[in-house]
Amino acid sequence: MKQVNENINPRVLDTSALVHDPKSLLAYQDDIYICLTVLEELDNLKERREKSVSAEARIVIRMLEDIIDGHSAEELEDGIELPSTETAKRGKLFIGIDTQLDFAKALRHSIGSNADNRIINYALHLQTELKLNVTIVSRDINMRLKARTIGVHAEDVLVDHQIADIDLLYTGIQAFDGDLFDRCSDENDFALSGETYRFNRELFSDEVQVNMYWYDNVGHIGRITDITETHVFTCLLPRKHEKIWGILPKNQRQAVALSQLTDASYDLNVILGPAGSGKTFLAVAAALHQVLETKQYKKIVVVRSRDFMDDDPGFLPGDLTEKSMPLLAGITDALISMHGDEDEKSTRATVEHIIERANIEFTSMAYFRGRSIDDAVLIIDEAQNMTRAQMKGMLSRGGRNCRTVVLGNLAQIDDRFVTPASSGASAAVNIFRHYEKGSILIFDEVERSSLADFTERNF
Repeated sequence: MKQVNENINPRVLDTSALVHDPKSLLAYQDDIYICLTVLEELDNLKERREKSVSAEARIVIRMLEDIIDGHSAEELEDGIELPSTETAKRGKLFIGIDTQLDFAKALRHSIGSNADNRIINYALHLQTELKLNVTIVSRDINMRLKARTIGVHAEDVLVDHQIADIDLLYTGIQAFDGDLFDRCSDENDFALSGETYRFNRELFSDEVQVNMYWYDNVGHIGRITDITETHVFTCLLPRKHEKIWGILPKNQRQAVALSQLTDASYDLNVILGPAGSGKTFLAVAAALHQVLETKQYKKIVVVRSRDFMDDDPGFLPGDLTEKSMPLLAGITDALISMHGDEDEKSTRATVEHIIERANIEFTSMAYFRGRSIDDAVLIIDEAQNMTRAQMKGMLSRGGRNCRTVVLGNLAQIDDRFVTPASSGASAAVNIFRHYEKGSILIFDEVERSSLADFTERNF
């Protein structure tokens, strides 16, 4: 999570800041305050003719609803905990009533926007009540100048805040610096049998749970099999990685991903992370391995999220596969990358041959209602754009001997009805992290190229 600066003041977000960057709600490690005046302005903006402004206002309103849904007025007054992870600590969200406050003397006869004056007055009130400096975040230069003039710090939204999967969700993994075994200082940490070890629980984060993985800098990778009040039991994965469909992992998380994607004890794998981290590439390789080499499944079914589960693919020429192929270019790109050592013509023929041999079915969500997928690997790509209801509909399609793989990147949500908090991918992580036959993994590295890496971190 990118922080604007080292300012640790509580923030009062004004309407312009939220509309400019709705993700400002989740961009700070300290408490966030929003007053009723801002909510009223957002309500007015959602009906504006300028489509970009009204769309952003609606996104903010949906994000707020996702966060405060189910909380009482008393809880709103006391503050609602914003989602935090090991890598992104956040404070609380407060919804304040500013409409009944008496204006401060400096603002009592002020001209200009009455709404701006009320927001500044609310910030002044908070400073007195909290006995802390408060910062107003606004895109309005004049409002910032006015606030500073009467004693309230103000700042611009300096950058667009990139909210990553790893900042919002349980990651399914914990990384250790150095060698984890060097931290074993007494007889409580030892090998029980074979590759099963017992560690002191205090070595692990508060999010530790069964089926969570860990790795260290020297190459140890472990899967947590049991937890007690004092200990964590873990099984070590082999140090030497086997090729899966000719693919070797490029980093520790990719090694974990390949292990999860080929582990017969799982029937659900949720893998999220930045573009270029290898999600689709590894999922396709593991699927081909299990269909063509180990014969565990008979086919691969690939679907990409659409705006609505009931959408029809349209009336363009061609069958369902031909219509779906352009939407599933990420899958075909992965196949080409795996088998692209020859000339273009030979590569295309090889990919077509593999699609036929592996019985790969490219389809649309529109045709999934009522289906039951047996003896297959079901890959759901671009899942960040799915709603919770759509995700429920898709995950209930798995039948006998079906492995479902969910892939996505919250930073690339481009559906106007979905936010990081309401995404079906987020719901899948939060719900299925407790499913004994499910694995969760969030990538934090980009392997595609230096340009892709820089873009993911800075754009």
